[in-house]
Amino acid sequence: MQVRSASYRDLSQVEELYRATVTGEREFDQLRRAGPQSPVPGPALARVWSILTRSLSALMPLADFGEQLYVGEEQGRVVGFIQAERGPGKRAWRILNLCLAASAEGHFAAVPLLQHLVNEGLERGVTRFLVRIPEDHPLQATFRAQGFQPYVSEQILFRELPRPPEHRPEPWVPAVPDDLAGVYLLYLRTAPHAVAAVEAPSITQWRATFQMGWLGRLDGRSGDSRHYVIKRDQLTVAWAGVRLPSRARPTLISLMLDPGERQLAVESLHSLLGQIPPGPTVCLLRHYDGELHRAVAARGFEPLATQILMARDLPLKLRARRPVEQKKPVLAGAIPVAQARRAPQAGS
Repeated sequence: MQVRSASYRDLSQVEELYRATVTGEREFDQLRRAGPQSPVPGPALARVWSILTRSLSALMPLADFGEQLYVGEEQGRVVGFIQAERGPGKRAWRILNLCLAASAEGHFAAVPLLQHLVNEGLERGVTRFLVRIPEDHPLQATFRAQGFQPYVSEQILFRELPRPPEHRPEPWVPAVPDDLAGVYLLYLRTAPHAVAAVEAPSITQWRATFQMGWLGRLDGRSGDSRHYVIKRDQLTVAWAGVRLPSRARPTLISLMLDPGERQLAVESLHSLLGQIPPGPTVCLLRHYDGELHRAVAARGFEPLATQILMARDLPLKLRARRPVEQKKPVLAGAIPVAQARRAPQAGS
């Protein structure tokens, strides 16, 4: 099997393979029409989340795949592809897709594709590889075998939000770039040490890893994202991120709350939901956010699925410098020492 960078000649096969393995857009359209009493089963909604939030199956625009799209080819046919994007800092790649054909060739393409991606990343100075994968995804065992270690789980919760009542947005205020350090310290107070050791050994690594780089730019209004904070005596005690909906994506919200401010959970969530447009809404919470889980459940969000975040860290690959050969000065007419020793003695 040959693994190589994808070219535009491969796009039709890549797209065909991708569409054969995911049906997210059709499922999401069904979800939008379903309303609050959705007949769509939980696994379908979880699949929608997996596809539309750049989990393991979220094909980037094909015109923008750059050098991080690789295909496995067998006898001129694409039997699998792997796709990644750079995280902030350029030392981390997030794996977006590992898509395989439903054949023996496709089954055996997973490991070569992963190994090729890692090697290509190392050549570019990448030392961290991340993937977000559904808890029961069959490829999880493959990632583990290739050195990826799970470090945190996230629960996906869903609700069809009605039109919110009019109320003030307090206590939230739009975040500004200067709030980044405060949000980072909030994260350190919230996350277990075992999680923070993997995800946030430094603020740079944290920005590249937490929520798959969502906080690469912390701004109250950054593209289709909105960030909000709650402060008490200049200390950031809560953070909320909102990704606005599109035709093929529900609204996404994510939250952090200081463990010492549990009484804020219900009030802060109520205020935040009042600023979100009505429609399908997904809330992403980590397994250790107990108080927020209770507050979200009280507002009618139902769990759909659990996903696992996995990481593989490798030492930076450095090219060894070749030793500089020292040139010996050669005098005109001089005889090399070795040759002189072998020369016959005069009169012998």
